[in-house]
Amino acid sequence: MSLVFSVGDRLDRVGLRRLVARLATQAYRRRSRGKQKFSVDREGRWVNCQPEASVVSPTIHTTSYAGFHDWVLDNWCWGYLPKEGDVVVDVGAGIGEEAIVFSHLVGPTGGVISIEAHPATFACLKETVRRSGLTNVTPLCIALSSTEGVAQIADVGSHLTSSIVIGSGGTEVPARSLASLLAELDVRNVALLKMNIEGAERLAVRGIGPAAQRIANVCISCHDFLAERGEDEALRTKREVEPMLESFGYRLRTRPDHSDAWVRDYFYGSRA
Repeated sequence: MSLVFSVGDRLDRVGLRRLVARLATQAYRRRSRGKQKFSVDREGRWVNCQPEASVVSPTIHTTSYAGFHDWVLDNWCWGYLPKEGDVVVDVGAGIGEEAIVFSHLVGPTGGVISIEAHPATFACLKETVRRSGLTNVTPLCIALSSTEGVAQIADVGSHLTSSIVIGSGGTEVPARSLASLLAELDVRNVALLKMNIEGAERLAVRGIGPAAQRIANVCISCHDFLAERGEDEALRTKREVEPMLESFGYRLRTRPDHSDAWVRDYFYGSRA
């Protein structure tokens, strides 16, 4: 299977994505019992269609619903599992895998606000929501920050690692504080705030402000592990994020023994 997708990835990179989609469907027919089918949309984006949802991505995406469902529950719902009727705010929604799982958890009486700042990634998120019929998900293309204004989003070639940058060189998107956004949307109670925004969490957490009283549980991804690998020291955010969350009244827990380095940098918080 690894050889199939090694060849497929090379074909994808030289513009033969539709051929890759056919190869993937054939390769996964037995593994998924025919449940996963792959195609390419009019924009050239990869579509992974499954009974539970369809995921749209700019790069090859073959993960099954069961696979990313379990990943979302372990990563983001360890501190609190959303239930029917809850409101979840999904910051750094990417292409929509988390939105799918959250949508199914909160059901038709709940809601998911999925925020993705990068326009190209947001286009995939929006199409994932549409194709999956997630009527309880509201996708927004904005950057969360400490104040209102404009943010520059760096495009580093991967929908997984786009982040806010200072100065020029990125794509401009509207910047909002979470406090003002929730007030505008008239969201009075948030059961879970999930945040994964590649180093910009220090600004976004600062922008929670008085809205913390409306947010019962948080899972905030910091990125110190990237700084420790020799990447930008600006990604070292835990020492700033932790006291801010505590000042908002959250009791924090971490998972220092988790096998994934990035999860060891998560803060799981709940209000008294």
